[in-house]
Amino acid sequence: MKKLGFTLAEVLITLGVIGVVAAITIPGLISNYRKRQLEEQIKVNYSSIQQTMRFMDEEGLSYEIFKDGSDASMKEWYESFIEKHMKVESVCINTAGCWHKQGVALELNGNKNGWESNIGWGINILTFITAKGAYFDMDGHAPGACTSKFGVDTTTSCLVIYFDANGASKPNRVGKDIHALVWTEKGLVPAGNDRTKEEIDQECLTGSGYFCLQKIIEQGWEIPDQVWRR
Repeated sequence: MKKLGFTLAEVLITLGVIGVVAAITIPGLISNYRKRQLEEQIKVNYSSIQQTMRFMDEEGLSYEIFKDGSDASMKEWYESFIEKHMKVESVCINTAGCWHKQGVALELNGNKNGWESNIGWGINILTFITAKGAYFDMDGHAPGACTSKFGVDTTTSCLVIYFDANGASKPNRVGKDIHALVWTEKGLVPAGNDRTKEEIDQECLTGSGYFCLQKIIEQGWEIPDQVWRR
């Protein structure tokens, strides 16, 4: 009887083809999985801080406590409000330990623009790490910055809340895992909330990335592929 089987050359060719296909497809699958995972983390953290701020409105706790920027007022604001409604692992007031180390976090285009501090973004700031490992940074801004930099029109000062949805994990870039919300008399909204779709697209897809949360929400909690590849 004639025995049927594969020659060594045929086996090696087949393994080579499988290896090439795996090398092409596996990185893409891993990237897509990480993207989906990060999108869910962004959604969860956004919902968490939104719910917390709604509690604040119901309890009548005012941003005025935080606004003078002193360590004492920030501590009072945190203890009166954040600590009661969010599961926080550690908190820092104008000290390092609750945000990225120096030079790790950057804007989407690679610029530092204030992110080089290991304390966090801003001056006289409150930072904390949640029980799930997300990083939060809260800093007050003058009306001009609220409008020009963060795209929320206001005649009063605002509180900008940055969060890194996956904490210490990469990429640590504004527009990808780091996002900004702005709290004014109108409530808590994503940066870029008062800008046109064209302005949001330009800032997010080709700029610093501060308006990307607004675009992610508009796209059903999907990070734009153009942003993910940057």
